[in-house]
Amino acid sequence: MSSRARLAVTLFFAVNGIAISSFIARVPDVQAGLGISKATLGLVLGSLSAGVVSGLLVAGWAVDRTGSRRVALAGAALGVSMLSVVGMAPGPLPLAIGLLLTGAGLSAMDVGMNAQAVGVERAYGRSIMVGFHGAWSVGALFGASSGALATYLRTPVPLHLAVVAAVLVAVVLAAAPGLRVSDRTDPTLARTGPRFAWPRGALFPLALVAFAAALGEGTAGEWSGIHLRETVSVDPSRSGWGYVVYTGSTLAVRLFGDRLVHRLGAARVIIGGGWAAAAGFLLVAGIPSLPAALIGFALVGSGLGVTVPLAFSAAGRVSETPGRGVAAVASVGYLAFLLGPPTIGAVSEQVGLSVAFAGVGAVVFALTTRRQPALAPGPTGEPAGRA
Repeated sequence: MSSRARLAVTLFFAVNGIAISSFIARVPDVQAGLGISKATLGLVLGSLSAGVVSGLLVAGWAVDRTGSRRVALAGAALGVSMLSVVGMAPGPLPLAIGLLLTGAGLSAMDVGMNAQAVGVERAYGRSIMVGFHGAWSVGALFGASSGALATYLRTPVPLHLAVVAAVLVAVVLAAAPGLRVSDRTDPTLARTGPRFAWPRGALFPLALVAFAAALGEGTAGEWSGIHLRETVSVDPSRSGWGYVVYTGSTLAVRLFGDRLVHRLGAARVIIGGGWAAAAGFLLVAGIPSLPAALIGFALVGSGLGVTVPLAFSAAGRVSETPGRGVAAVASVGYLAFLLGPPTIGAVSEQVGLSVAFAGVGAVVFALTTRRQPALAPGPTGEPAGRA
């Protein structure tokens, strides 16, 4: 059962990665098609983040009440199906509403599949969480590459996203029977505990790490294409290269991330990654050229690639239930996806996107290079404390 569940959870991670990256890869085309400014684009992208945060706020409670399997399936149904609707949005407001629902669905799916992953990791008795997030990166790389190809071929955004949604629905239906039905739920917590997950105790420092990583990931993902097209002045057909390099480097570090954690420990891996990511953002900000941008985004991806998986894995250990722990850390961590796009859009309108990149690098460095006592030395070791 463990191997079947591991395959099913792996496919869910891949689907989630494909769904979000397929849209992100077409953001420059969506902006051009709707004729909106960077500031307006930032607000629209912020609606995606608002959906993500709103889904997270109730997903932990829902996992406690109904189990992670149902939450993962319901989230996938909403998030993936809305992808095709987003592609057909005729203006900024309909696009924002569609992205709000897409984000809510995919974030609920995120909590459900991460809670499933914590359970599978416990069954295996060793670190495999980074590997699950590696599957997400495989999906994200595939989505980004196919999106870049669709841009190069001038494939209409509605057609591209509709095809992606149809394929992903089929994968979800095929993988669903393999998800773990037995879940570590707590009906008492669901009835008497807080309805919204919020990090307390040992979870709060982990949430700050997740916030910094999410801010860096969102900035590299959502604004790399705009940076290459407008700051570096590359041909529009190559505007997706930065995102492809970023997702590729993220995947590369996740392929051997579990072994790296076993050798060095989670805390050292996170701190070293923070240094690399900060250097990457400074390189992108300081040298407006295609080679510097590609190297910089590669450093960001490799530096932050394992940060969120390790924070989620630790949260699942130190909390009463895995779903509540993951949701609590994610609820603060993913606020970066809500606050980042409009802030970066406004800053870039005033002083340039390069300054915004430098600021993000400073935040990433400040929050990820601190010692984290809640990070246990191993995936199944006793946590430092209960949250």
